[in-house]
Amino acid sequence: MKRGFTYLLILLLLGIGSFFIYADTPVYRGWGTPLLKTGQITAYLIGDDGDKQKGITKAYVVNSAGSQSGNATVDSPHYAAATIAFAATTPGTITDSANLLATVLTGDTIKVYNSTSNSGVYTVSTGGVAGTIRTTEATVAELAGAYITILKRATHSNNTVKDLNTGLEWARYVQTGKIGPASDGKLNWYDATKCYTLHPANADVGMVAGNILRIVGLDEASRFFAGAVLVCSGFANAVNKLPGLVVKSVSFTGGNTDIVVDPGNQVLIAEATGNFGISIVCRSIYSYCAAANVALLGGYGDWRIPYDLQVANLRDMEQPTAAPDAAAFPGWPTSDYVWSSTTRPSHVGYAVIIDFVNGSIASVTKTSYYFVALVRGG
Repeated sequence: MKRGFTYLLILLLLGIGSFFIYADTPVYRGWGTPLLKTGQITAYLIGDDGDKQKGITKAYVVNSAGSQSGNATVDSPHYAAATIAFAATTPGTITDSANLLATVLTGDTIKVYNSTSNSGVYTVSTGGVAGTIRTTEATVAELAGAYITILKRATHSNNTVKDLNTGLEWARYVQTGKIGPASDGKLNWYDATKCYTLHPANADVGMVAGNILRIVGLDEASRFFAGAVLVCSGFANAVNKLPGLVVKSVSFTGGNTDIVVDPGNQVLIAEATGNFGISIVCRSIYSYCAAANVALLGGYGDWRIPYDLQVANLRDMEQPTAAPDAAAFPGWPTSDYVWSSTTRPSHVGYAVIIDFVNGSIASVTKTSYYFVALVRGG
């Protein structure tokens, strides 16, 4: 009798434990859960999507209170060089002897980083000129020589959208303004030609335990900042030179510059000091995502780029442009593509995009410029 009671008690406790484990997890409905509906309700042929309407009906909740209210300021890296100088003028004057300022446009808000006398936020009053831009705010005379980064500033709504079926949480608005080379919100997936030097190749860079990128014997901590996305050249180990290392912190310690980086799910390998260079990834969706995490967009610091089917699941195929639910996602771009994080396997220089003009899924070169949606969870 005692043994039977003990077994019954164990089964009861296991049942209660399972309830607490799964009660707050409505996403998982068991094996064989169908996919979401496409939203198409028009039947064009018996047995088609509009006729059958199979799948789970999409359901969203918009979060717009507390940390999801108001806006966040996101500073996305655009250009970096040691050829940038400033003149003592009002309005201000910023020049570049390399003539690469043409994509800093009139009306942009920019942040100048690592200038000795001119670090700060500026409004571009006259832009689009390769060698010289003017700013509303005054600048102080400063010769070129420091490795200066120019970031484009965007104001992004903190609103988020919770997908009640998948459990994913989306930034409610796709970023459509004031970043990228055209200041229209479009960014590349990754373009090696838009990675600019912050530390020239020299025999003083190594990778040490603890995911630390170390510059030996130099204080260059002011060049780097949390949220910057880096790529290293010269390392022997493939993972060490894989683009996308996100800076977590920077310090000048024991005579060395220590840059603590986040390698994602990759494992960095300790490598002795060698002739390696460090560049900052600019105009990329990954740089923008890292900047959004630093800005705690929506109160969160774990945003990522969604993979292809996650973006595709937002489509409403009953709409002329396949735009997602208008109440949940107002202002979604319906005249262009939205990036995913998925690489095309047969052509690794291409990434998968979702066309919200017609709802199709395609791939384009990673150096192209399109919009990006941010997601968390999953």
